[in-house]
Formats: sequence, structure tokens, C-alpha cells
Amino acid sequence: MMKTLALSAIGFYQRHLSPYKGFCCAYCAYTRNASCSAFGARAIRRYGVWDGMAVLRGRLRKCGLAYRRYRPPPAPPMRPLLVRPGQAGDCVPCDCSVDLPSPGDACNACDTVSDCVDAKDCWDWWKDRRKQREEEELIYIPPQSDRRGRRDRR
Repeated sequence: MMKTLALSAIGFYQRHLSPYKGFCCAYCAYTRNASCSAFGARAIRRYGVWDGMAVLRGRLRKCGLAYRRYRPPPAPPMRPLLVRPGQAGDCVPCDCSVDLPSPGDACNACDTVSDCVDAKDCWDWWKDRRKQREEEELIYIPPQSDRRGRRDRR
């Protein structure tokens, strides 16, 4: 039952949602292999729901890596001709006493402002990102191939 439900959800996505997106997944676009949804359907048919989802999770990770590694550089932002004070992009100093939560708020998770400022999660995120990028550099993504299976020599 779960297998049928998962395969019908993937089929619904492929038939009704994917054609209107206007693009395919990054892994498919780079390697010219099957898309992630086709790969997921094949993995679920072959291995079952739980093992197929584990295989699909690895493929989606590679797809995200291919997107981050091979995406085109972003276009420079357009600057408006006239910038009025207070518009987006205008450098206005903020009042930190207004932005920080007050100790009397009922929904406040921190007892004092120093608890929020000293939180490890707020300051060590860049170390985690660097470690993630170093690990992603070691993941292999096969080069592009033509329709006949030969590898592209660039």
C-alpha cells in the first residue's frame, strides 16, 4: 500500500507539476541521466519504500550539490534610479534596544539579552558551512554524457 501511494505521488508530480516548472533537476541537466523523480520511482519499485527512499535521499543530496557547484553566477542586482530614505537598500542605522527582546515578554526564550548574544548556534554557523563545503568537494558527480552513453571530453 505504501509503495503504491509513493509511486502514485511521484507519478502525479511528473504528470501534473513537473511540466509547468520549466526546468529539470540539476543532476539531470548536468549528467543527462534520469531525473530525480524518475530515479526515485525506479528505486521505490526495485527496493521498496524505505530502502528506495534511502537511495533517493543520496541522489537528492548529489542533485543539490550539482546545483551549488554548476549553477550560473547570479546577475548583478538592479539599482533604482532614485533611492528615498527608508527604502530597501538604504543604509539606516538600527536601534538595537528595539530589536532585542525585552525580558518581560512571555514568549521570550532567553532570560537576558546576553543569553541570546552568547548562543553557540548564532556564532559557529560559519564553521559548519565550511565543513559542509569541504565534505561536498569530495563527492563525485559523473561528467556529462551524450545520448549514446559516451562521455563528453571537455
